[in-house]
Amino acid sequence: MKNLLVLIFVLACSSLELCGQNLQVVGRVQDQTSREALIGASVRVMESGTGKITNEEGVFRFQLDPGTYTLQISYLGYTAREIEVEVPLSEELTILLMPEDFELGGVEVLATGYQEIPKSRASGSFVSLNEELVDRRVSTNLIDRMEDVTSGLILNRTGDVGRDPISIRGRSTLGRFSQPLIVIDNFPYDGNLEDINPNDVSSITVLRDAAAASIWGARAGNGVIVITTKSGKNNQATRVSFTGNVNWIQPTDPFLAPNLGVDDYIDVEEMLFGQGFYTALESDFGNEVLSPVVETLIEKRDGLISASEADARIAAFRSYDLRNELKQYIYRPQLNQQYNLGIAGGGNYHTYRISLGFDDIRPEISGDASNRITLSLKNDFSFLSDKLKVQTAFYGVKSKSTDAHMAADDITFSSYAGTYPYARLADDSGTPLPLNRDYRNSFKEEMETLGFLDWSFVPLEERGRSNSNSVRDDWRVNLGLTYEVLPGLSVQALYQYWQNTGLTERQYQDNSYDARNLINQFTQMAEEGALSYAIPYGGIYNYSNSRANSHSGRLQANYAKDWEQGWKLNVLAGAEVKALESNAFSGRYYGYNPELATTQVVDYVSLFPLSTNSFATARIPNTDGISLMRDRFYSGFANASLMYQERYLLTLSARKDASNLFGVAANQKAVPLWSAGLGWTLSEEGFYHWNWMPFMKLRASYGYNGNVDRSLTAFTTARSTTFNPITQIPYSIIVNPPNENLRWERIKILNLGLDWENRSGRIMGTFEVYKKEGLDLIGTVPYAPSTGITAFSGNNAATQTQGFDLSLETVNLKGKFTWSSVLLLSGIKEKVTSYEDEINVSNLLNYGINGLGGAYFPIEGRPLFGVYSLPWEGLNPETGDPVGLLDGEASEEYREIINEATLESLVYHGPARPTVFGSFRNTLSFQGFTLSANISYRFGYFFRRSSVQYESILQGRGGHSDYSLRWQEAGDELITQVPSMPEERDAFRDQFYRSSSVLVEKGDHIRLQDIRLGYKIPSSSNKAGMFNNAEFYLYANNLGMIWKATDTDWDPDFGTFKPRKSIAVGVQLDF
Repeated sequence: MKNLLVLIFVLACSSLELCGQNLQVVGRVQDQTSREALIGASVRVMESGTGKITNEEGVFRFQLDPGTYTLQISYLGYTAREIEVEVPLSEELTILLMPEDFELGGVEVLATGYQEIPKSRASGSFVSLNEELVDRRVSTNLIDRMEDVTSGLILNRTGDVGRDPISIRGRSTLGRFSQPLIVIDNFPYDGNLEDINPNDVSSITVLRDAAAASIWGARAGNGVIVITTKSGKNNQATRVSFTGNVNWIQPTDPFLAPNLGVDDYIDVEEMLFGQGFYTALESDFGNEVLSPVVETLIEKRDGLISASEADARIAAFRSYDLRNELKQYIYRPQLNQQYNLGIAGGGNYHTYRISLGFDDIRPEISGDASNRITLSLKNDFSFLSDKLKVQTAFYGVKSKSTDAHMAADDITFSSYAGTYPYARLADDSGTPLPLNRDYRNSFKEEMETLGFLDWSFVPLEERGRSNSNSVRDDWRVNLGLTYEVLPGLSVQALYQYWQNTGLTERQYQDNSYDARNLINQFTQMAEEGALSYAIPYGGIYNYSNSRANSHSGRLQANYAKDWEQGWKLNVLAGAEVKALESNAFSGRYYGYNPELATTQVVDYVSLFPLSTNSFATARIPNTDGISLMRDRFYSGFANASLMYQERYLLTLSARKDASNLFGVAANQKAVPLWSAGLGWTLSEEGFYHWNWMPFMKLRASYGYNGNVDRSLTAFTTARSTTFNPITQIPYSIIVNPPNENLRWERIKILNLGLDWENRSGRIMGTFEVYKKEGLDLIGTVPYAPSTGITAFSGNNAATQTQGFDLSLETVNLKGKFTWSSVLLLSGIKEKVTSYEDEINVSNLLNYGINGLGGAYFPIEGRPLFGVYSLPWEGLNPETGDPVGLLDGEASEEYREIINEATLESLVYHGPARPTVFGSFRNTLSFQGFTLSANISYRFGYFFRRSSVQYESILQGRGGHSDYSLRWQEAGDELITQVPSMPEERDAFRDQFYRSSSVLVEKGDHIRLQDIRLGYKIPSSSNKAGMFNNAEFYLYANNLGMIWKATDTDWDPDFGTFKPRKSIAVGVQLDF
């Protein structure tokens, strides 16, 4: 309240002071070609030496007595001007500056989320994507549009992708909160980045070091992505823009899945039958399902059919292939449609923009659907001769999706295996066919005669019977006030309200297999044959509700001063608060009738005998769940830059965060996160004589960013469950004990940079080297077992990352035919420097054995993601058994090899994520045509292939296609590395082979990522003046490998399933 009264007093005094000054000179400085505002331009009154710097709208103001004055206007990269003005003015000045014959990198404007600054005033590491680059790629997802065009940023395709798909200069934490901070229009965004309409984005700025990002404090440790949305422009007539595209995406090819082929699968079934494997299953109390081939062999054995009839059936089965059925009935080309309509304009004191977007996605799975509607409304107002500015904005997203659960993984054989590969979904006339599932057909038929529900599973008839439908609303409201208190001094008050609600519901109709199966399982049969239902007849309704909302507020003061001697000072300081709440509720209703909106109560506590197994009991599945979270943040921040003669630059930044997540000691005593940066424009020095390279600048920054692990708090944390399955009473588990010293993770960053550009603008680039040290990272350490807590998580780990980023742009040919190139090259080396928890070798070996990935386990001296394996000594030439090492000697004692393995005895291949990556983009232009192609590359990492697991094959669960490559006779060890099939199941033998070094491959590769061909209609052809701009384009993506280090069919980032090719056609029109 005290601060508010002071602010009101200052505003009142300044208003009284200015009332006596009626002669105000107001002007705007703009680019002569684009009419874009030039932010940070210098305007000087020659008679008095008084100087001003243009604000974010390119506006400057002076208070002058009547008379004639000369104004000098300058901006880096533009030709300076001097104009004569007569005061008082009859109207606002508009001053246009012409770019020099070469364009310096300093002309670029960068957004930090707190201010917009010219690149010349930046000492930190920034990467900026303009609207043209954002629009280059066709995608409804903004994340995809950033890939391979943003230096230092990579999308992680391998391993646990959901953990951190976006990485900026590596990973700065060991915890799961490793995503960069997303800032949209000045405020952090807690929603899903995929909800942002790319057509609303004007620019993206990535903050990569401490000087750039430390003002975001405890949330900036993994980098910051600042998104600025489009706005209207002053003095611009209403413009209507339309963007539309249709994107065809190749369907998944089921033949790429590394599954056992039909002939091999049936051969294995016949072998197992001959060995008596299925005999026990025939009399199993669980009535376990058997495949059609096995049922045929049983009928043949029992004399129910002749041998010739059995052979004919099996021959027919060999001619079927489920993959062909999937291609015909399930998979289809994905079709994405994206449309956006925008209206924007403005006058002297008001700008506006309205945008409406619609995305319709027809996924590759038949029956699935998705769509999204976006709405953006922005208004900016100016009052009191531009002293008071008011900004209002609304952004809304409504997305819907339907999952028909008809993918190959949904067509299962049992709870532990996919269906048999010779299954048919329909006969030759297209009539849907039933498949064997869960229980033997003879058992199902018997139970149906007793009054049980129809137990057949017909996949094609299930479409639409158990859909999942999701609806998500995401919207935010922004309000802003900016008031110029004194010349050069302004105050800002900003507020945002954000809300996200989601509902996912899955209704199993009463005729769906899932509902019928569950009802039948829990149907109770009395001795006299009467049936009763623990689960009432009807549908089953699952739901999951989520809601999150936040209030964010910021009060900020900005000061800019330009002295005649060439000094320029820019300072901002302020405070912000944020309150975030989220909750989620899930549950299930039985006996659901959608027409009457009724449900029935069931008994979740009692154990019921199962009809499928006379010796088994179970409780009715209960999916009830509740989660709640509340975050409170308070922050104070400051940033300052001092520049002298456009040559020397000093920047300082600091931020102090407090949160209900931190401990008392951390909130009261912790040192603020801070940064310092230096810039030196060498090309402005008298001793600099490289005329062919007229711009060269050195930058250096040092400081600290932070990161918050939201899964921890300073207080005792417990997880509660409904009831203990044995005691039948509620219970809780202590997740973490109290920790008053819990604090944010700190990331210490040193960054050195060099920027250059030659005179003709034909060569420009940036080279940076950096070193990051993760301090006070959240790690796990053993805890005294007597406490009942097995591990403690606190600030006790550390990491180190060092690397470089190179961005090089060249104009190779210039004229009617233009050829330009952009090379992005990044290198990174990461390692864990401190971690106290014990290393579990078994986890290292098991991670990633199903293909791709690497172990996510902190090991001192190694990267967080690494690929480890057991030494491989080849195959035994007499038996085809795999051979390993035990105590340095060749051995086939697999149990001992695995149990006695140590970190030192493992083979460490290297990182599981690329250590060198980037792209090379070339653009050709001629008479309105533009052809652009992007080549991406990834080097310096490893991945693990999946392969055969004989235990699964010998249990009748199917297997890997490598089975056909197995060792079968002496000499095969010269042409294959796949072990022979053992006579008995040996889990340790399988684990040794799948964890061995023979399956590890280098991931290095180069791929042709995309090609874009566009045509802009020249103005001479637009005689009616209907369009300001019209472009038609074709875009093709995921075009294939150019080279890869592995000789296998595997894609290092996608496994056997190659990224799906796509081709799009689109149009961009500005009326």
